[in-house]
Amino acid sequence: MSNIQIDHIEADIVVCGGGIAGALAAIEAARRGKKVVVLERANTYRSGSAGSGIDHLTSYVPPFHEAIGYTKQMMKDETAEGFIGRGLGNRRITDHFVDVSYERILSLEEFGLKLRGFEDSHLPEGFRMVPQFQNVPTSINFEGRDLKVKLTDGMRKYGATIINHAQVVKVLTDAEGKASGAVAVSSREDLVYVVSAPAVILAVAGGLSKLTFPCNREDRHLEKPSASGSGSAVSLAIGAGAQVANLEFTLSHGELSYMGFSTRVGSPGSSWWPAARVVDDDDEVFVKRIYDYPVDEPDYVKKHTIMWKEFMDEFYAMSPALAHGRQLYMDLEEATQKEVDYIRWTLGHEGRCWLWLRNLVEAGIDLKDVKIPYRYDDKVSMNGPCSGVVVNEKTETTVSGLFAAGDTMGLAIGSGPVAVVFGIEAGFQASNYVETARKTDGRVTAAEAAQVEAVIAQLKHFKEPEGDRWQDAEARIRDIVNTFGGVPLTDARVRHGREQLAELRDHLKIYARNPHEMARAFQVLALLDSAEAIFAAADYRKEGFGPYKRVHRFAEWKNYDKRVEPEKTAAFAIYYLWEEQRICYKQN
Repeated sequence: MSNIQIDHIEADIVVCGGGIAGALAAIEAARRGKKVVVLERANTYRSGSAGSGIDHLTSYVPPFHEAIGYTKQMMKDETAEGFIGRGLGNRRITDHFVDVSYERILSLEEFGLKLRGFEDSHLPEGFRMVPQFQNVPTSINFEGRDLKVKLTDGMRKYGATIINHAQVVKVLTDAEGKASGAVAVSSREDLVYVVSAPAVILAVAGGLSKLTFPCNREDRHLEKPSASGSGSAVSLAIGAGAQVANLEFTLSHGELSYMGFSTRVGSPGSSWWPAARVVDDDDEVFVKRIYDYPVDEPDYVKKHTIMWKEFMDEFYAMSPALAHGRQLYMDLEEATQKEVDYIRWTLGHEGRCWLWLRNLVEAGIDLKDVKIPYRYDDKVSMNGPCSGVVVNEKTETTVSGLFAAGDTMGLAIGSGPVAVVFGIEAGFQASNYVETARKTDGRVTAAEAAQVEAVIAQLKHFKEPEGDRWQDAEARIRDIVNTFGGVPLTDARVRHGREQLAELRDHLKIYARNPHEMARAFQVLALLDSAEAIFAAADYRKEGFGPYKRVHRFAEWKNYDKRVEPEKTAAFAIYYLWEEQRICYKQN
C-alpha cells in the first residue's frame, strides 16, 4: 500500500455520523451559518439505522391529542415510566422531547416528506397515528422510505461538507480536555482526515448489535442485513474522557423474531396496527387484534388505555409461550381489505420490510392469506434502554465542546424520533457553543498531534503482514460476550468475561490488507472497548431489574423471580473506563 496521506480540514463543527441525528444536526448548524463537516463511514444517502426507511415518528400532536383530552403532561408521565422511573434516565430529557417534538418532526416536511394530509384519515389535519410507546396513538405514520436521501440533499442545500467512507476513530481533545476535532480513516484509500473544530457532535451508531449473534443465521441477505452497531459511540466517548451510563443494561436474554426481523417490526402492533392478531397451531387467539376509536369517542383516553394495556400484556406473554414450545403465528384473518392495504403501505416505508413485501409479491402470496410463524431466539441480546453517552437535555456531554445525539445518547430511550428531536437540538446547541468558544489559529496543538500520531501508529500496526483477519477477531469478541453475558449473569461469569476480554486485548493483532479492512479493524477495537466497558459496568452493578438479570451465585437464580424488586432506585451507575470508578448521581 502507498504511504498514508493526511488531509487536514478546519471547521466550526464536525459531525461524526450521518444518520438521522447527524444529518439534522448538520442541517441545523449549517443553516445558522456554521462551517460543518460530516464524517460518515458509509454513504449518507442510505446510512444509519433508518437508511432503508422508517414509517413511525413519535410526537405530541396537538390537533389530535387535544381533541381526545390527552395532555402533554400525560405523555411526559407515560414516557418517564419504566427505566426512567427507576432512576436510570433523565426525565428532563424526555420532558424536553415532548415539549419540542411536534415542531421539529413536522420540520421534516421542508424536505418533501409527507407526514399529514392523507385523504383517508379520520384524524385532524389528515394525520395517520398509531400507538407504539404510549397508551394512546402518539406515533405519526408517514412516508419515510427515502428519508435519508432527502436529508442528504438537505445537508448539501445548506452547505454542509459531507465526507463519505470515513470511519471516525478518535475525538480530539486539547490540553484542557475540551473537544477540538475528530480523526477518521478512509475505507477507500490510504488517507486520514484530521478535522479541527471547537465543537464535535457524536451521532455515530449507538447500538451494540455486532456484539451478539443475529436472530437468523441463514439467508440473512433476504431477511436481516448485517448488524451495524459497532459501539463506536461508546469507544469514542470514553477515549475523549466523557462519561457513559448504564452499559450493563445492554445485556439481556432472548429475542422474539419472525423471518429474521426484530419485534419492533414483527409485533402485532407497530407497523401491523391495528388489525394483526396472533394465533397458535389450533387457531386459538393468543393476542387479540385491537381497534381504532373515532376522535369523538366518549372517554377515548380511558378506553384506549385499557385496550392497549390488555394488548401489551398478551404481547409480552408471547416470548415465554414460544420458549416453552407453543408455536405462534401472526395473521390478518380478521382484517378488512382497507386495513391490509394500509399495512402494506406502512411496511413499504419501514426499513427492510419493502424488500420482504416485494418477495411476497414475486412469489404470488397475498399478505392476508399467510400465517407468519414467530420464533424465540434463546441467546444473548443487546437492548440497552437509557445506556450510552451521558448527556443533558441540551445534548451536552461531560466534556466541554462534545455533544451527542440520537441512539448515542444515554439516559434517554433512543429511537427515530429521538434522533430527529435531539439531532436538531445538538446542531442548535453546538452552534451556540462555537459563538463563545475560544478561537484557534487552525494549527494542530502538541496534545492533538500526539493523538493523531497514535492513530497513524495503529494504522501502521494493522499493515504489518502478520495477524488475524478482522472477521476472526470480531467473532472472538462476540463469542466471549455470548458465552459469559447470558442469563443468569453471575459474579463468576462477569469475572470470566472480563478476564477473557483482557487476554484477547493483550494478544490481539489484526492484519488489514486494504483500506476497507483497515476501517473494519478499527471497528473491532471499538467493539472490544465497548465489551470491556459493559462487563466492567456489570461488575459494579450488583442488583438486577427489568430485562437485566443479575445474581451473585447461580444458586440464587432459582429464587430470582421471588425477590421483591424496588419500584424505583435513587441512583444510576456511570462507568468511566480509564479510572475504573463507580459514580452515582441522584436523579432529580
